[in-house]
Amino acid sequence: MPTSTTAILQFLTTQSTFYARQMNSLAAGGTIFYQNNMTIFETASILVTIAIAIGIVMLIIKTNWLKSRVTRWRNVILHSDIPKQQAKRSWKDVERHFFAGDENDLKIAIIEADRTLDNALRDAGIFGASLGERLKKVKPAQLPNIEDVWQAHKLRNRIAHEGDLAVKRDIAERALTVYREALESLGALEK
Repeated sequence: MPTSTTAILQFLTTQSTFYARQMNSLAAGGTIFYQNNMTIFETASILVTIAIAIGIVMLIIKTNWLKSRVTRWRNVILHSDIPKQQAKRSWKDVERHFFAGDENDLKIAIIEADRTLDNALRDAGIFGASLGERLKKVKPAQLPNIEDVWQAHKLRNRIAHEGDLAVKRDIAERALTVYREALESLGALEK
């Protein structure tokens, strides 16, 4: 009996030594593999880092995040009225198209008014990828006629997507009145 226990212990010791040597050679091989291919790993990690950095920059550009922050800070620090001046200029274009009279000019006036409101909301710090997303974030205290603005925005979308939509002067006038009231509520235009 003692010889069999000794033989088993000797066998187990031999086996564990064998496996330990195998593990050491694998670890050494892994280290050697890593050392031999270190340039590949460094290059791959640099490429992944560059891809992530490019993705972040593209995201900032696509969302106009940096531009809106710079514009807001510039307006706060310089006490600038640039957004108001831009809104006034845009609204003059809206009025010029409205008073031109033909149906295409009425459509352009509504689209321009929608764009002017979009810019005013962006300047007011309401973010989103589109005017629709920004309108969802607006509180009734900021824009009392929000429901009417939604209706005017839906009309604008119909104009943009349905080329043969007929726009009557009274409908255009109502939509532009809604846009003007919204711009006045935001302080982009004076009452």
